[in-house]
Amino acid sequence: MLKLDDLIIEVQNKEIQGMVTGVTIYETVFGMLKGAIAVTDGMNFFDNFIGTSLSDVHFKFQYLNKSPIICSFYMDGISEMRIEKQVKKYIIHIESAYVPSLSEHINAAFSGRSDEIIKSIFTEATKDINAILECDTKTGTKGKYIAPNIPARDCLNVLVNNSYDVKQTGMFLYQRLFDNNIVRLTSLYDMLNNHFLNQKKDRVSIKNSLLSMDNVAGMNTLGTSSKIRLKAYNMDMLKKIENGLWGEEINEIGLDETKRTHNLTKEATSISKTKFKLSDKLYSDNVKSVFSTRGNITSSRVINHKRRVFNTLLNVDEMVALPNLGVGMSIDVELGGGNKSFSRQDGKYLISYIQHKFTQDSGDFMYSQDVGLVRE
Repeated sequence: MLKLDDLIIEVQNKEIQGMVTGVTIYETVFGMLKGAIAVTDGMNFFDNFIGTSLSDVHFKFQYLNKSPIICSFYMDGISEMRIEKQVKKYIIHIESAYVPSLSEHINAAFSGRSDEIIKSIFTEATKDINAILECDTKTGTKGKYIAPNIPARDCLNVLVNNSYDVKQTGMFLYQRLFDNNIVRLTSLYDMLNNHFLNQKKDRVSIKNSLLSMDNVAGMNTLGTSSKIRLKAYNMDMLKKIENGLWGEEINEIGLDETKRTHNLTKEATSISKTKFKLSDKLYSDNVKSVFSTRGNITSSRVINHKRRVFNTLLNVDEMVALPNLGVGMSIDVELGGGNKSFSRQDGKYLISYIQHKFTQDSGDFMYSQDVGLVRE
């Protein structure tokens, strides 16, 4: 582990890093940032500054003389409190500052590509905090979407889960720590081809420090770890068969093509029956639903592909932190170092999650990363 150049943590505009013993920030390709702050409180901070309303938490740090990283959260609660004499020890749970705004209900109709609709809904819900959504991928799905007065996060989940790019791979909406509060919308295809590069534009590898000659020589230790676990390798074969790993046949009912019988009472003794497509009452003849499957790959097939892409899960624990590393990037793994017994797990992986861990040690904060890697 290497130490941070600087760390500032503010809760309710009051710096608390002097009371902090550790911080974990969790990022994943499946959503927004969240984390936990371990506090040893001998100054009655809990009693004086932590209320029942949402509290802002601001996190700023600098690593290896790079530009400062700033990220905003809100306090989601406190747990595991212990009182020892006059000192309170507890965990502050934090969530991305965008989460409360995404609880706003949306009741409106949208049309266009689904990435444009996703950005419109996200921007509308977070307009008071000037949030930024970067659409790294243009979607191949387009049409009309009606948000029926439900939370913005539910609208986004539905749209993301049913959208795909021109390569017919699924979409992901997520947030990275090193992106300074930016949220990203990216396809699986683009993530697999987004190689993590150093300043020289060279591809970077995660290495086994026990087999890395660079590490033994005391040279480049970034991206090395001695704790690497192959958590899953071709596990749950029967479940993978069910999820279509080796082929699938999908039978699907499209809501925009389903016929429905409607009983309309004109008089007490006269009832007429009218058949119509469900979509006819929602969309005009020249506009289709964003979920329409006619002539296109079905959303069910895309969802199944997203499920089965995570075939091998490799965990790299307590890795010497790489600056600017984030989920949704692809990275090379070199475990073998020429040893054939390890080389089977070498190759390109997708970063699916990172735990950024900051541990207090004699007044300094040491920085390491636990990284989750997946591949087909």
